[in-house]
Amino acid sequence: MTLPAYYDATSSLMIGTRQAEFRDLQATQGALDVDAVAINTEVGIVKSLSIAKAVAERLKLVDDSYFRAQMEKKPFKARIVEWLSKVTGNATPEKPLTPDEKLQVVRDLLGRNVTILNDGRSYLITVSVRTGRPDLSASIANAFADVYLDFKRHMKIASTWRSNSLLDEQIVPLRERLRKAEQAVEYYREKNGLISAEITHSGSPNAPAGVTVTDQQLVETNRALVAAQADLTAKRARANQMTGNTGSTTDVLSSPIIQQLQAQEAMLNARVASLASTAGDANPDLQAARAAAAHVRAQIGQVTSQITTSTDKDLRSAERRVAALTDEVMKLQQHVGRENEANVTLQQLESEAAAARAVYQDFLGRYAQTSSAAALQEPEAELISRAEVPLGVSGPPRTQFIAIAILFSALAGVGVAIVQERMQKGVKQGTEIDSVSGLFTLGMIPSFSRPLSELYRSPQPSVYIESIEAIRTILSFGRSRFRAKTITVTSAGPEEGKTVFALSLAANTGRAGKKALILDCDTRGPSALETIQGAGKGKAEKNQQVTTLSQNGLSRDVLPGVDVMTMGGWKSPDDQMIAPEVIQVVLAELSPHYDLIILDTPPLLAFPDAAVLSHETDGVVLVVKWGVTTQENLKGAMRQLEAYDARTLGAVLTQVPAGSASGLSGAALQVYRHYGLLAS
Repeated sequence: MTLPAYYDATSSLMIGTRQAEFRDLQATQGALDVDAVAINTEVGIVKSLSIAKAVAERLKLVDDSYFRAQMEKKPFKARIVEWLSKVTGNATPEKPLTPDEKLQVVRDLLGRNVTILNDGRSYLITVSVRTGRPDLSASIANAFADVYLDFKRHMKIASTWRSNSLLDEQIVPLRERLRKAEQAVEYYREKNGLISAEITHSGSPNAPAGVTVTDQQLVETNRALVAAQADLTAKRARANQMTGNTGSTTDVLSSPIIQQLQAQEAMLNARVASLASTAGDANPDLQAARAAAAHVRAQIGQVTSQITTSTDKDLRSAERRVAALTDEVMKLQQHVGRENEANVTLQQLESEAAAARAVYQDFLGRYAQTSSAAALQEPEAELISRAEVPLGVSGPPRTQFIAIAILFSALAGVGVAIVQERMQKGVKQGTEIDSVSGLFTLGMIPSFSRPLSELYRSPQPSVYIESIEAIRTILSFGRSRFRAKTITVTSAGPEEGKTVFALSLAANTGRAGKKALILDCDTRGPSALETIQGAGKGKAEKNQQVTTLSQNGLSRDVLPGVDVMTMGGWKSPDDQMIAPEVIQVVLAELSPHYDLIILDTPPLLAFPDAAVLSHETDGVVLVVKWGVTTQENLKGAMRQLEAYDARTLGAVLTQVPAGSASGLSGAALQVYRHYGLLAS
């Protein structure tokens, strides 16, 4: 109930949200892979001392009254050390904290007041703060979220600027490398005459890219050579035709002059034939016609000769052109071979220049992107919900604490009881008694708290009385080895309940309408009469004693049907033990008047009275105290009885706690409860 009230406030963050990405920006900055390791890493960042310190600085918690009170509060250990220092005179004055030390103290206090958790099944991180003020709890929870987001944002911006700086450093050498590579290409091209046909080709629009002027000339010269060879072949064929029948060649027949002359010849031949058939050879017209025909034939021969001469000239000209072109092609081929050898080196230089240009352009592009993207960076996290000021007290849950305290105190009490019970080395079960040679468990007697006289004078039923009755029944109606009218009651050690048991056994006999006598033979400390009123309390209530002593020391009806006779006056002056002859005389005189006579004797381990006097009775009943009497004590008592050849009727386990793990519990207890016998 004295616990101070506190207030809880919670803010939530979601990790792994994808912000707008810029093309190729991932080359300098990787995206966050959200998995269990990444989530735990982010939780560790939120829990870090740097985040707590930043929150303390942002909210100025060093000057806050709540945290000032927390800083001034001294822990118990420190107060003890301070008190001891004052007592021993070694106390030193406390030094005031510096601002940095105060900030560290507040940071550590925040670590104890803040809980950062992830449930392991989502991307959410919750920041829960518990303080003594609702507004302070909400402010701290929101500050943790804001500081974390700012930290992630600044981290990405710093990463971008670092990448930008690295790119800037690389651009200058890349630019110089590109310039040198291009200069090397141009120098080698000029040195080897590798002039590109793209710039100075021979007017051909179909010149392929990267082809030199020599390559283009070779192509065109080859094309001209092929045409010249075809023309030479045609002219050689015409020349061959002209070598045989000149008049039947194609060139002659296709000549317009020849065709015209042949037409004139045909007309003149027709006139000659017509005149020859009508006139004689001396006819001037016939002679004129024949002369004209001969003149035409002469012209045809002259023209044919000219055509033949022209054909020969064309053939020789074509042969010279083919030879010249063939020689030019051979020269160009040799030049192209030399250029091809130089092109191998040129291609290598051009490849290096192209690679340098590609790298340079890529770095230029990245530099431009990182320069423009630095101001646009956002953390890969979002604030899902801000903490609100609590409307009521969050705790402590006093009712639950009280219930838990009661439950755990009860469990602790039960545990302590069980531990105490287990730590006791005494006998707790009848089987432990039976394991001792010569002993038999006659019964178990529960403990009780009421006075013995009140217990036996009350009509209320009792499990204690029923337990005693079960033992009396065995001694009265059991097997012959258990039946006894005179019984010696003893125990291994003192304070084990033998006197109470003797009185209870006698009282049960009295309840059955019979008479019982207790002979208190413990001359060193007689306690039978004192126990009657104070059983269970350890002392007698003498002011309530109801006995009437006779001149022989016999107290009658101390309990219903029970008489007690103290034998202290019957001992000899030289011996503390009652002589067996005295007991024999007493039993012979009183036995006819009682149904049961019990001798209450001293403990066996200290005195041999019980073993000696047992020969005057039917046997010995050994009383064993639950949880106190050990098996070693029982064995020692049995050795004492066997040394005197005493007859042992059995043992009784007394003061057994009801309901204990090893006491009176289970089925027997349920039967007693069913019959209402738990009133003792």
